[in-house]
Amino acid sequence: MVCDPWIRRLSSEEKENLKPMIFQSQSTDELIETIKDRIGKQVTHADVKTMKSQIFTVGNNGCSTTTTSVD
Repeated sequence: MVCDPWIRRLSSEEKENLKPMIFQSQSTDELIETIKDRIGKQVTHADVKTMKSQIFTVGNNGCSTTTTSVD
């Protein structure tokens, strides 16, 4: 069961601490587990997707870019 969005919300400081892991392109599942272990909050896939898009948009001065990864 996932709690109310206000309970899942990460503070600015928590997001800053997670940036290196997000930039390393960990999978969404790995990020969810890391957040749960380090911060103690249960987030959803949608929460992680939103967080990634906000970080990458701000990192590009408000310009979104599309990147393609080859496995």
